[in-house]
Amino acid sequence: MREGALARWLGVGVTASRIGFREFAAFYTWRTWVFGWFLRLVTQVVFFSAVGSLSGSGERVRYLAVGNASVIVCVEALVVITTTVRERDQGTLALQVAAPTDFAVTYLFRGAYCLLIGIVSGTLVYALATVFFSLPAPVPRVLCVPFFLGVIGASAYGWGTFIGAWVLRRPGMQWLVLNLSYLSMMAFCGVNVPTGYWPSGITFAAELLPLTHGLRALRALLAGSPASAVLPELGTEALIGAFWLMAGVAALRWAIAGERRRGTIELSA
Repeated sequence: MREGALARWLGVGVTASRIGFREFAAFYTWRTWVFGWFLRLVTQVVFFSAVGSLSGSGERVRYLAVGNASVIVCVEALVVITTTVRERDQGTLALQVAAPTDFAVTYLFRGAYCLLIGIVSGTLVYALATVFFSLPAPVPRVLCVPFFLGVIGASAYGWGTFIGAWVLRRPGMQWLVLNLSYLSMMAFCGVNVPTGYWPSGITFAAELLPLTHGLRALRALLAGSPASAVLPELGTEALIGAFWLMAGVAALRWAIAGERRRGTIELSA
């Protein structure tokens, strides 16, 4: 019975993922994505890395390039914040809630394209930054970059799910909240300055956010540190991501239950 339920949920998840990718393909062509959105991401990393080059420190350039390439996967993954509002706007939220499968399954899988595209984007941007700024690329360690970005992105995806549940009641704030979320990560999670640069309260909060520990693990990996220095940080990032994902699913279910009680599960309501 459990195997049958798992297979059904997996089938629904795969279908939801395909729908998400089709929506993405309908919104972007390869030209608009490459010369529009992706170029914007490359410009961001090049800008901050170029600022580091003004200091004349190769270490500073490397620090900024790795940090800003890593945050890209978070920027992409946090687009999931807008998913609940989009579902209400399109009138599909009520249909998914009425379906026999848990809505959280379709929600998480339908936005999975954000995470996967973020991994691809982050990897490509890091590769370009490596070429532009002659960054060291230790083989085979550099081949693990997509995996590390995947862990970071999954952690951010869980956090975005949690935030998206709260944005459900305030659809007009979705883009403001999205931008504040990733800008906060850029500022406080060690992307451009170490986390210790900030007051102790902010430093403590940053330790509980996605990206912080995963970025440390990635920096340690590329610096040639032993596994004893890399894996604990990567494991902590995965645990933080799991926590935010569980919190996000719980908040999403609570928010949907509230919308059903109020009869406002669609924006038109």
